[in-house]
Amino acid sequence: MLHLVPHLVTQRRARLWLCARDVDDAQLDSITLEVNGVDVPVPARGWRRFPGETSSQRWRWAPAMPLHYQFIDDPTLAPGRTYEATAQFAGEEQARARFTTLPEQLGDETRPLRVLLSSCYFTGNKRSRLAATLSARLERNGLRPHLRVWAGDQVYLDAPWYEFTIKTHSVSELERLHCTAYARTWFAEQGLSTVLPNGANVFCTDDHELWNNAPDPSSVARDTRKRVTREAWLDLGRQLGQAFQGDTGTAQRFSVPPVDFLVLDVRVHRTEHHESLFSTAQWAELRDWAAQPRGLGVLVVGQPVFHPRTRSRGANADYHLADYTADYTELMDLLSRASRSTVVLSGDVHFSRVAWASFPGGGGSSADTRVTEFISSPLSMVAGGRLLSLLDGWMPAPQKMSLPATHSFNRATMQTDQRLRSTAEGAMLVEFYRRGWRAFCSVTHWRLQDLERPQPHFRQEYFVGTIT
Repeated sequence: MLHLVPHLVTQRRARLWLCARDVDDAQLDSITLEVNGVDVPVPARGWRRFPGETSSQRWRWAPAMPLHYQFIDDPTLAPGRTYEATAQFAGEEQARARFTTLPEQLGDETRPLRVLLSSCYFTGNKRSRLAATLSARLERNGLRPHLRVWAGDQVYLDAPWYEFTIKTHSVSELERLHCTAYARTWFAEQGLSTVLPNGANVFCTDDHELWNNAPDPSSVARDTRKRVTREAWLDLGRQLGQAFQGDTGTAQRFSVPPVDFLVLDVRVHRTEHHESLFSTAQWAELRDWAAQPRGLGVLVVGQPVFHPRTRSRGANADYHLADYTADYTELMDLLSRASRSTVVLSGDVHFSRVAWASFPGGGGSSADTRVTEFISSPLSMVAGGRLLSLLDGWMPAPQKMSLPATHSFNRATMQTDQRLRSTAEGAMLVEFYRRGWRAFCSVTHWRLQDLERPQPHFRQEYFVGTIT
């Protein structure tokens, strides 16, 4: 069986995920791919096997879910066009996908760039099926997104909670459970099998693609307290993430001028004891992106930047970005001192929120700059998540960040839009557009419980920056 999912699609290029299940090695050369009826090469040497080789001698994968996959780039496309992709096995069509390339420039409000933002998706929740209903609703309303941003926790390898809080598992049992979680999300009817092929997708991961508070041991995942099972879990989780969601540890950068996107996974390169967040290559991409003098920066991260420290509660919760003191301080310094304004797209926290920080004459220029953060979470609540929401719940952005008193961010004026105080399941449609030299976002929050109603739960326009 074949599966086909568009990943990052730009103006002239599309990256397509092609997956073959239950296909022998000798049959892979009979798989073909077409985009709008034109053959796209499927390199014989491009196939990767899951599970792959591991450097450790302490475990061997069964495999519980054998499959082959590869990411195929089609560089022959034109801006602003819709394409149909089909994958065939032995001459018979088995998978179909559709996507639209990005426009060459950011338009006005009649031609916005639409980004659907969501995070935290648990297939064990019956409402998870409504993700497909929401996608169809946007399509009917003429609101088809150019891009879907999956901001983390697309799968929950450590759920349901009682499976991992109460029990311990062998390495082979972990493999079976984790492969089942991905298969249920990507392939099964109750998951995202009808959603992912219908448009471009950008992924960054977060803790539940591994476990709560990864890579540190967690009190709610007993298997992570033993080094051997923790390392096996980490190896398998990273292999699964790379096989399905791509190499999220490599920063992805693309633009719809003057909007400059950077997708920065803040989980896969973390080290234990909340020491570092990013790889050297990620830092290089982040610094170069932040140093650009014009336009609007859009940063996609798996955890909010407007969030306090956990006060060392990571073992019982999940360390926030602010717990990585040195890296967080530099990240926020890059945002606050930038010559241009920034929009942050994030999730993780089981509530949706809009907040912004204003900097008079930011980046040494005469114009004011701002950092605006849009959070959308959860799309489908994890088992036990409602109890956690009762303990934490919705919260505004802090007036002061967990930063040194002299940090440049402390001169910012912080504001939170109190009109959006949602802990409900849903997603956020963010529409970017320009009016002259000013950039705006129209934010529409769609709750799953409101899909039969004529209007969404929330809609508001925000000024997000000057784009000279």
